Amino acid sequence: MTAFLNSSNFSTGSSDEQQSLAQALSDILKNEYHGSFFVLLAEYQRILADNHQRQRWPEVHKKLDTLFKCGSAEVISGPMIGIPVSIRDSDYFKEAAQLLGKERSMMATIEWMATAWNATYADTGLWMGKTFEPVSRETVAAKTHNDAKTMSGYDPATVRIGRNFFREPPDPTALQAIGLPALTQLWKLKDRPMRPDARGFDCQLLTENLAKEKAIPYSKTGGYFLCNMGTSVVPEMQGKKVYQLNYRWPDLGPVYPMTRLIDEIVRIDDGIYLGQLVFATQHYSLGALVLPNGHVVSIGDNYPYCSMIDNIKRIFPMGWMDEKDPYGYQNNGFFLMVDPAYAKAFYADDAFPQLRPRPGEIGFNELGYAQTASTACVSEGEKAAAAGVQHCPEITDWVDDWKQNEALKHKFTTFILEESPKGAEDGDVTQLLREGESILQMLQRVSAEISAQSNPQDNLKHFEKLNRLFRRGVAPTVENGLFQGHGARGFNIRIDSDETADWYGETTRTVGFDYYHGATLNLHCGFTETFCPDLNAKPDDEYLFPGRLASDLALGHSTPNVLNLIWHSIGKYIFPWAGKSYEKISGRKLSMLLDESSDLAERYPERVHALKTHLASAPHYTLVEKNKAHYWDAEGVYAQHLKSGAWDRGMSGEDKAFWENEAAAHWVDGYNIQDKRVIAADPLMRIVDMNYRIPDAALQAASAAGPSPFARQGYIFLGVDDRESILPMNNGDGKKKKVFQFHYRFPMIGGPVPIGFCLDEIVEIADGLYLGQLIYSTALDRPFHSSVDPAEYHYQLFGYFLLLDDAWQYHRLAIGLDTLS
Repeated sequence: MTAFLNSSNFSTGSSDEQQSLAQALSDILKNEYHGSFFVLLAEYQRILADNHQRQRWPEVHKKLDTLFKCGSAEVISGPMIGIPVSIRDSDYFKEAAQLLGKERSMMATIEWMATAWNATYADTGLWMGKTFEPVSRETVAAKTHNDAKTMSGYDPATVRIGRNFFREPPDPTALQAIGLPALTQLWKLKDRPMRPDARGFDCQLLTENLAKEKAIPYSKTGGYFLCNMGTSVVPEMQGKKVYQLNYRWPDLGPVYPMTRLIDEIVRIDDGIYLGQLVFATQHYSLGALVLPNGHVVSIGDNYPYCSMIDNIKRIFPMGWMDEKDPYGYQNNGFFLMVDPAYAKAFYADDAFPQLRPRPGEIGFNELGYAQTASTACVSEGEKAAAAGVQHCPEITDWVDDWKQNEALKHKFTTFILEESPKGAEDGDVTQLLREGESILQMLQRVSAEISAQSNPQDNLKHFEKLNRLFRRGVAPTVENGLFQGHGARGFNIRIDSDETADWYGETTRTVGFDYYHGATLNLHCGFTETFCPDLNAKPDDEYLFPGRLASDLALGHSTPNVLNLIWHSIGKYIFPWAGKSYEKISGRKLSMLLDESSDLAERYPERVHALKTHLASAPHYTLVEKNKAHYWDAEGVYAQHLKSGAWDRGMSGEDKAFWENEAAAHWVDGYNIQDKRVIAADPLMRIVDMNYRIPDAALQAASAAGPSPFARQGYIFLGVDDRESILPMNNGDGKKKKVFQFHYRFPMIGGPVPIGFCLDEIVEIADGLYLGQLIYSTALDRPFHSSVDPAEYHYQLFGYFLLLDDAWQYHRLAIGLDTLS
């Protein structure tokens, strides 16, 4: 039983009231408390966060009120994990209601703030707690304009300056997605400090406190307050001792509603603190306006408010003239704070699991969730895949130590090759590898040579070493719906997720997940070859689209390689592309994404609506309209197996069998993956990319255990094996290069411009290392249809990229190939 809860901590007006409070506390502890306040308060929070249980809210609020009154006032130091337990409306008609014998007015019982909060942010973890740091007397004096009452109570042992923690909600809705970005701008939030010497904080950032913060998954911080021991400002609390947090001082930079806010906190158990939100209902500021002349004008009354009585009291300091509660303070809800030492119990399944650190967040690895998730969610295939890398403890320097491990030495220096369609013309590419270097180090060297040659003069001839290597690589395959390479295992990881999702009426889950890290080698302006096929000729306007624009840009062979220059100098620091992932695709989903029927809107109304309402997917939606208008004379490649209808709208059993077999034999569901830098742009990405999503926890857990975790998936594609290359440069006389293709162009795939013009190809050149060609259509005025000869789209090479398994990625990071460092 807790030693911090006692009815004697609250002074009542009579012995009967004292006995009633003691009985209320006893009832809670005997009937509802079963050894854990985490479990008890989690139950209260779930009731108060459920708009369907609003009839129980008054009862639960009374219990929280009892716990608060009986709690012990105590100085708080360092970081605390937090969660809002309830939000309450201010009652502006409270006195009138009490005259009628009611605790709250009818207006206040609507509880619109609680209702709105519960419908949006209640369980998202948007607010994740606070920290309490030492603060100097000089800083307190500056923030309070040397307020006499505040300064007389200054004691470095009890006074703190604090700030709040904020976190990106998981898989946010459109409204939730704007929450943290909006707060960041309005409340001027700062990035999470990682070092004691971080600037911009009006306190001493203690190393031990930053270490404790590692149990709290937050990214932004702000909302400053000064705190000290004090007495409650809420009249009903009758002068109860509390630890009091004041946000209202103008020089703390409060933004409404912080201009009204006082927090009060008591301790109720070891490491557990209950707080009440207190808002002023009068004499507060709505904010400040900065005039053109630089003057700042407050809208409303700045804190502290100076009334006429205050002015008189300065001259006649007589107690009978004391003004009773000039601010009209009221309880506006409760919140819970917990010492990070109790983090695992706080995040437990029977407490507040919704706040548990997610893969990629600080706290996930530190609290051991990565290991737990890996054990619980990751398949045996993934464990086997990881063995090649993570069971090499002798490797501390991935630049050179791999040479001492025979398995890795073989992996890093052995090519996977086949004969080129151009035969002996491509020669022996193994001679590109020098003594003592890995294939990746070779590619790094070749890439640097290409940049040096092509940056001043962009010409595809400078890419010839990569062209030759690509033509000698071997295309990966699909086996039983799984992406399969030709190395020792043929995959990086293999995961089946237990999480389910809805795919337009079908419950799905991720099966056979595999992913590879991405790196860019060199880029090239592929329009050049379309505009000027003859190296010695001037671009002909009849090949240009739009002709004048291309002419004005002088896209000839003598121009600098602007794309390559921009990528290596700026682009890689901005764009958070981290690689690609593959998973099994169902016949149902494949048949939808490859469908080019004339009645797509009737077959897939929700999907077509999504295409139409995501303006960035306009090129794909245009294809829907053109199919409807029978723009093409010929049928699509797969039309024969779609004539009987869509999967859910009349498709024959025979056609369903075709699609199931096609999916298992040749196709994978593909996503581009992005690192955590994309999180800041989540609201924009959800608008731009209709397929943008937060990966399942199992997938993120697996990536968090590897060298480079990813945070988001998007820009979907269909991966298909056993295809002939669409680039003439890859093919020889009478022989086509077999490749693995990434299709982005079919209408129902969707995705933002310019991804709808893309059709990439990859081959494997070493165990777990894939060389990819970035290919775009340069016939921008020709809408895509699978019946059209690919030559009509003037596909051209726009550059080379790599896909790497975990072992190669460790090596890549160490040698600095296309990395941020």
